[in-house]
Amino acid sequence: MSDKNEPPATYGTSLTRTEPYGTEEIPAGERHGHPRQQFTLWFAANMVLAVLVSGFFSSLFGLSVVQGLTAVAAGTLLGAIVMGLLAGIGTKLGVPQQVQGRGPMGYFANFVPIALLTVVSAIGWTAVNTVFAVIALQMLVDIPFWVAAVGIFAVQAVFAIWGHNLIHLINKIATVVLTVLFAVITVLSLTKVDFGVGINPDAPYFVGGIAGWITFAGFFFAYVMTWTPFASDFSRYLPRTTSHAKVMIYTAGGSFAAMMWLGGIGVLVSSFAGELDAIPALAELTGDWAPIAMAAVVLSTLPVSAMNLYGGSLSLLTMRIPVNRVVGVVIIAAVSLGLTLLMQTNPYGGFYDFLLVLAYLVVPFSTILLLDYYLRTQPLGAPAVGELFDTRRTIEWGFVAWVLACLFSSLFWASTLWTGPLSGVFASFGDTAYLAGVVGAVVAYLALRRLPPLSQLLRPSKELAGVPS
Repeated sequence: MSDKNEPPATYGTSLTRTEPYGTEEIPAGERHGHPRQQFTLWFAANMVLAVLVSGFFSSLFGLSVVQGLTAVAAGTLLGAIVMGLLAGIGTKLGVPQQVQGRGPMGYFANFVPIALLTVVSAIGWTAVNTVFAVIALQMLVDIPFWVAAVGIFAVQAVFAIWGHNLIHLINKIATVVLTVLFAVITVLSLTKVDFGVGINPDAPYFVGGIAGWITFAGFFFAYVMTWTPFASDFSRYLPRTTSHAKVMIYTAGGSFAAMMWLGGIGVLVSSFAGELDAIPALAELTGDWAPIAMAAVVLSTLPVSAMNLYGGSLSLLTMRIPVNRVVGVVIIAAVSLGLTLLMQTNPYGGFYDFLLVLAYLVVPFSTILLLDYYLRTQPLGAPAVGELFDTRRTIEWGFVAWVLACLFSSLFWASTLWTGPLSGVFASFGDTAYLAGVVGAVVAYLALRRLPPLSQLLRPSKELAGVPS
């Protein structure tokens, strides 16, 4: 494809201009950056208290230190590889991950997974992280919860509104700052480590060594997978010639390094910290240095929440909500602020369980996106991008495959919101719902992909007759 007729760049690497693009394909003249920027982006995105707290569950599952650390490594690595592969697609198609979903799902059918998997996730995770940030800020200064929440949201929203280039810069700076701050937290936390912790059959969530390991690994796999519907949002500006492998390695590397670090620390101190709420636990771990720990929590929230607000706004545009990207950020921020105020006394609660259920839905969605890209979109070549904006492709077989895969995996769900009738069949192997989602997606997609396009089958015969094949 020649880029000679491309208009000159108007945004480029500018930090003085608000990003002008939404969900359209990024022109070749605007493409810029290096794949190593994906490392700092995703490293900073995962250097948050929620990851550290997730590691605390190791002792609740009764895992030994070795089991806990290896589970974090396995679950994170698997999810990070999927993240990296999806991020690499962004460089080739030049559109957000949400828009890519139109390929296998269809233009309008894609609204359903986008509403569930990106809008709800963006609002929910921004609220969860901001609650932690406000509680930490209140330990530093005497300030009403709502005032602190509004102030933090204002900063996060400005970053998201300014867009792509500023978000990458903020995350690059945050990588350095958070590395220093969490290094201090790590050194202080290690004084609480008991390397002799073994398997504890009396733990509240003990389900057996193997089952507990798989479930805990799935916990971290799910955490990374909730990011996958946003993977290409921050790589789509990279030049088309950028190596897919390099984007994958840097994206996966940044995600894995941050989550292994904080998740691992959480595991090491879980026997102590697992008995406390998140912020008090961190304060106890760091002692006299607690103010630094609280500052780290507040600062770490800004880049990750800006990314969520940014991705949430692109999701609204993908669903054809009649707003521009800036207004979209404001809408997502306003709803998330309201949820933050409701969750101030319980930052996880039932909504966190709901987000885990969303992870069950994300796994088959991302599986189908990968299958569709490598089996259909990539061989299609240049027309593939135009296809993503074809409103005649209302619904495609990928959407049917996703629904079938979700229904199949729901038979194995083991959640407080829904327990599937087959969840106990493989109980000795822990939470197998994610694996069921992958298997269901692969089987359903491969079985349906060779059928004539569903949108054509459903299109009225008169309309079909006037459309070239």
